[in-house]
Amino acid sequence: MTNHGRKWRVSLGEDHSFSDAADPQAALRDVHHAAVNNALYLNQADAPDIPNKPSIPSPQIVCAYPDLEELYADVLKAGMREPSIPLPQVSKVEFDALIASLRLLSAGMSGGLVRADDGDIGAILTDSGTHGGLSADEVDSLCERILFM
Repeated sequence: MTNHGRKWRVSLGEDHSFSDAADPQAALRDVHHAAVNNALYLNQADAPDIPNKPSIPSPQIVCAYPDLEELYADVLKAGMREPSIPLPQVSKVEFDALIASLRLLSAGMSGGLVRADDGDIGAILTDSGTHGGLSADEVDSLCERILFM
């Protein structure tokens, strides 16, 4: 960070921003606020389509700026939704087998025979711990949603 023309020039790699804040810490916060604002702005539904668009900042970042939480509430709400993935094309036999295996999994979980922390099956159910997995009721609900797609 250097004092440059305006009060402060803040640089990170090839990115440069400017601030007129009173001190270096305030300049960093000012520039960070602007970067978070820009990321949220560029993720609005009607934002211009640009290459290398920044992702939506995490709630832990945005909570430091209540003004941005209010201004971009719709962007933050949309960003909280878990992205869905398209289901692969499967034959009727494969589809029936998937539903049957999900029903069997749900029954095993309901009966306490299968848990998300059970070794290999737990790794499968939680993608090796990257998420908490589904409950038996959630597996059952998934089956219902898939059946009525």
